[in-house]
Amino acid sequence: MYDVTIAYKNQCPSFLDNVFGVDPSEVHMHVRRIPVKEIPASETKASSWLINKFQMKDQLLSDFKIHGHFPHQQNENEISTFKSLLSFTVILSFTAMFIYFTFFSVVWFKVYVGLSCAYLALATRFNFQLMPLSNYVHALYNTNKQNSE
Repeated sequence: MYDVTIAYKNQCPSFLDNVFGVDPSEVHMHVRRIPVKEIPASETKASSWLINKFQMKDQLLSDFKIHGHFPHQQNENEISTFKSLLSFTVILSFTAMFIYFTFFSVVWFKVYVGLSCAYLALATRFNFQLMPLSNYVHALYNTNKQNSE
């Protein structure tokens, strides 16, 4: 389970700010992973544990208002405009290419896309992965080498 606390540097955006897309000037997030083993099983213990966690979150937000940052905060680097535009262009190009091939290309590409989707669905559902092609070539090479000796 993850405990996420969000704080805004200057002021919390209002509902209308969110509706009209006004971005807050600075957003800070404090994320903490809580192992499931630490969560009490009984309802009474869980409720007191939860109240304690919310009191800790309130203290965390109070400290944020005083200091302007969460404890042990790591600053994130600026995102490169060039890298962002390059990534966007590559993703958009591949998306357009696959849409074109899917709708306007030969049947074999449609079969390939369908089988790829089926493989990904099955691999995700049953949690398996096939070896990469390089592993097959390496295994075949070693088998041929052992047979020739």
